[in-house]
Amino acid sequence: MLKSEEGAEEVVRPHFLGAIVLQPRLAHGDHLPVMDVIDGQQRLTTLQLLLFALRDIAKANADAATARWCGSRTENGNALVDVEVERFKVWPTQRDQPQFTEVSGAGSRAALEKKFPARLGRRKVARPVMVEAYVFFHDAVESWIAEHGDAQACIKALRLVLQRRLELVQIDLDSGENPQEIFETLNARGVPLLASDLLRNFIFQRAKNAAQSDELHAKYWMRFESPDDEEKPEGLRFWEVEVRQGRLSRARLDLYVQHYLAMKLERDIRLAELFREYKGWINTKKPFKSVEDELREFVRYADHFASLVRGETSTNVGAFAARLAVLDINSAYPLVLSLLGEEKLPTTERDGILGDLESFLVRRMICGRPTKSYTRKFLDLLRDFRAGGVFTRAAFQALLARGSADDVFDWPTDVQFETAWNTIDAYRMLKPSRVEMVLRRIELASRSAKSEPMLLPGRLSVEHVMPQSWEKHWPLPEGVDETIAREAREEVVHDFGNLTLLTQELNSTVSNGPAAAKIIAMHELSNLQLAKWFHGRTTWTEEDIRERGRALFKTALKVWPRPT
Repeated sequence: MLKSEEGAEEVVRPHFLGAIVLQPRLAHGDHLPVMDVIDGQQRLTTLQLLLFALRDIAKANADAATARWCGSRTENGNALVDVEVERFKVWPTQRDQPQFTEVSGAGSRAALEKKFPARLGRRKVARPVMVEAYVFFHDAVESWIAEHGDAQACIKALRLVLQRRLELVQIDLDSGENPQEIFETLNARGVPLLASDLLRNFIFQRAKNAAQSDELHAKYWMRFESPDDEEKPEGLRFWEVEVRQGRLSRARLDLYVQHYLAMKLERDIRLAELFREYKGWINTKKPFKSVEDELREFVRYADHFASLVRGETSTNVGAFAARLAVLDINSAYPLVLSLLGEEKLPTTERDGILGDLESFLVRRMICGRPTKSYTRKFLDLLRDFRAGGVFTRAAFQALLARGSADDVFDWPTDVQFETAWNTIDAYRMLKPSRVEMVLRRIELASRSAKSEPMLLPGRLSVEHVMPQSWEKHWPLPEGVDETIAREAREEVVHDFGNLTLLTQELNSTVSNGPAAAKIIAMHELSNLQLAKWFHGRTTWTEEDIRERGRALFKTALKVWPRPT
């Protein structure tokens, strides 16, 4: 109880830190019992950093009792320790262990800052976040002491508050309970637990000993925790980038795990069940002889997944992946991962299969086929291709072409493809990014072996040759029925035959200008093969649009062929 100035007693309510979720590991020999922290890692680690700072301040002010109390809340004591890492009450993941031990063992703010001097970057001080947290707590406590003037009284008061006025709820899970499900039930904010964190714990706790665990982590798992830029060690890491998936954003590593499991188990895997599914697969099927074999396979496919996400267009796989990203067909990833990882599939056959898969997707997109059942379709393809045991392009083509329009999984024929190509309002029905992808592919295919090599800009603009707002500078022919002529024009203005690619700067220059000036400018200022169609032209009619559309389709038929 505290007393106010009027003498009335005030109730000092404890501060509730929420619930932490723990799950026990199996203890061996004389090792200390270990609990995996499923929820509460940041809170527990932050409290440890505060205790390190208070411990060092207490020592500097000759408060041995508080220093000992802080030590008993951060370390287990030498008599109980079997290995070095068991010193600590809370032990972070391998990525954070070096900075954690540096902060815990520095002994003072000055010693820590000497080792990690403040280097001002463009936005903030560039040093490890745990060092920053320690410095923050140290400064806050020192400022509070300076304000009140009695160091030992302040240190004791802070110790008593930490000891008596902080509360949390501890939830202990049985080994068979699903920690991911418990976490998401407790967190109404919808912030998902990273299944990859649970996987990491599950994998490494099955290592023979701590030394093997550290060795395997450095060899296989460190890539998932390393920054893209070593000069910015606290920067965002490739595998931690959040990607939108339905209503939630999930870390890229979790999405990889989902596709990896779907590929291995040949069925759809819910994000909420990743850990349970993975653990059940490992414990039931026992697909690997050792933990290292398990990690080696996991990393091998992770590298394939990274190549898909990055979409480096200088390689066949990267170029396909970039187009797959534009099509936004993530449900194809388990199938594609399997194709990339199948060691019995020659590279030339694999590249041919990826081309067939792209043809299947592009033709269906232009023909307006539904996509809602693609997940099942691609997993069926994956399962049947493996079951056939013949890893050739011809075998895959036979599976891909077996669907019909009746079961909505057909690979549209040339006739169906041509009909849709010449009638679809491409710009309206497809996203501009997809129209750009289609025209970019046609542009590249239009170049001959004798053409000079030329890299396309990363982003080109889709331009209507006859503008969408054509009324001002593109009048209807004289002496025709205006209503019929207007309908005829609106019918083709969004067709492929009226669409081309320009740089953004050229697009802004020609835009809605008069026909003669625009067409001449597009030919003279553009180096694209698509622009050569306008050589010598000063007019552009509805029939010109249809003629060019038919010409573009001949190239499209070569780019996205279908076996007879």
